[in-house]
Amino acid sequence: MPIDDTAPSVAESAHTRTDPRPIGERDTILVGDIENRTGNPVLDGTLKQALALHLSQSPYLELLSDRKVHAILSLMGQASAPALLGEVALEICQRTGARAAITGSIFVLADEYVIGLYAMHGETGDTLVSEQARARGLGEVLRALDGAALGLRAKLGESLASVRRHGLATDEVATGSLQALKQYALGRRAAVERGDAAAIPHHQRAIEIDPQFASAYSALGLAYSNMGQAARGTEYMLKAYELRDRVTERERYRLTAYHSYLVTGDLHAALEAYRAWHENYPRDDSVKVNMTSLYSYLGQWDKALATGLEALHGENTSILYNNLVIAQQALNLDGDARATLERAREQGYDTYFLELDAYYEAFLRGDGAAMARHAEAVMGRPGEEDFLIAAQADTEAYYGRMRSARALARRAIESARAADAPEAAAIWQAEAALREAETGFPEAALDAALAALAASHGRPVMGMAGLALARAAEAPRATQIAESLEREFPGDTLVQRYWVPCIRGALALARGDATACVQALEKAAAGEMGQVPPFELGMLYPPYLRGAAYLRAARPDDAAREFRKILARPGIAMNFVTFPLAQLGLARALALGGAQEEAAAEYDRFLDLWRGADGEVAVLKEAIAERDRVR
Repeated sequence: MPIDDTAPSVAESAHTRTDPRPIGERDTILVGDIENRTGNPVLDGTLKQALALHLSQSPYLELLSDRKVHAILSLMGQASAPALLGEVALEICQRTGARAAITGSIFVLADEYVIGLYAMHGETGDTLVSEQARARGLGEVLRALDGAALGLRAKLGESLASVRRHGLATDEVATGSLQALKQYALGRRAAVERGDAAAIPHHQRAIEIDPQFASAYSALGLAYSNMGQAARGTEYMLKAYELRDRVTERERYRLTAYHSYLVTGDLHAALEAYRAWHENYPRDDSVKVNMTSLYSYLGQWDKALATGLEALHGENTSILYNNLVIAQQALNLDGDARATLERAREQGYDTYFLELDAYYEAFLRGDGAAMARHAEAVMGRPGEEDFLIAAQADTEAYYGRMRSARALARRAIESARAADAPEAAAIWQAEAALREAETGFPEAALDAALAALAASHGRPVMGMAGLALARAAEAPRATQIAESLEREFPGDTLVQRYWVPCIRGALALARGDATACVQALEKAAAGEMGQVPPFELGMLYPPYLRGAAYLRAARPDDAAREFRKILARPGIAMNFVTFPLAQLGLARALALGGAQEEAAAEYDRFLDLWRGADGEVAVLKEAIAERDRVR
């Protein structure tokens, strides 16, 4: 909304000139609450959200994120989110170094709504500047708030040119509906306090009220994607991207990056979009948080860690801690990962993905009691518990206990379905198909893969199911899936440079063509050690399949090299079944190369892992017979 020398009729402003630049460029500020004295509940929390959306347009101001505010409130022992006014707002500023807090109130006077905004000094609590606006009727409140916010920005020292350029009205960059905005605000708060699953109903209601509310679509897309429901996430993020002319400039950078990542799947284009965002808003640390994830998917773990540590200077959100732990574990920095988890606990975070991180950390050091404790912590939480149950299924398969793995997989699938997360259910089923294929149960693999495909055609489901079918020697179906993936997702980095090469490599291996397998996997080489979303681990299939191909080609040294890649990075493979099977692969490579004593030691390591394995698992029987031959 452009600023004018004369106040608009719906936003009559009264203000007093103070120090023309009471804050510096890009000083951080806290957007506090707008106290609602009208008695109308639709305004509870709504104006704060509207003010944040308006102020986020400004390149002059940097807003404290909702997640960072929640973290500070947790440290203050007030995680129940009290009103961000007065002493509470002042303490948040003092703890974060924020230069100012903007708060205010709204009340009714005669037939007008009166809005007062105040910028409070972050150290002293003194009022820096204030602004007042009046609205003739509830329908004009947002416009009045915009007028007050524009005046406040000018008083805080932002140039009039900047205010004019970055001063669109709330209904232009978000929504003109107070009801939609309230639901969006409730969703944002729920996401911070209770996680993505709790936020979804509010964001759904927001777009029902206003089908043109781009930020609500974006929030839905991100929530579903974070919960492993990529197809739903893509649908909503695509809609948000189509409405990108109805968002702030900052939000447009974000939508461009998310479109590349979630819709087209082009991770390199997404990184470029994040870099452009960072260039224009260099203090927006959420950019670095998200870049950390992309580097992890690309297997660029050093960059992931460095970027995450940079972000930690300005952010301490649960998502950042999650990304840092994943990178630290991938780089075998187990002590650092434990310290990061402890720091997250001190912040009071209670998210399923941090419990999952802690579960993996306990797995890596063999603490079964801690693993059970972290899994139990999220039981009964719809849309979240299935992640931990699925992780437990992986652990059972890791140790060759396939009967138990199947039972847990069924629980994870049922839990996801009960939470109205069909794609997540299909993901757990497709992952189960991979476990069955690798441990020698091709019929079970076929059944699970086909069931997963019947439930979802999301990219992760198709990738895993196609690979499981290829590993189960179901060539026609696997080939069809590879062709569909290539055709339907031409720009998707993980599809084109992970899943399709792995499927084609596995197909070549199944028909005995080791050379073709290795050639197919060349496309996957650059990112083969990366994380495979929606999992917090890397399945490491390219080196695993390549090692198997070299065994088939009687090239034991090359095979051993590939299997050692996996065994050297337990913090990437975590509890996925390719890790113990790489141990067996190494034993076979050493035996093939004539190093019988070394081979026997590797067989013993594998059999020690599988000492509690189900007796009917074919891989176990083969390993015992092979070990006996090299002794």
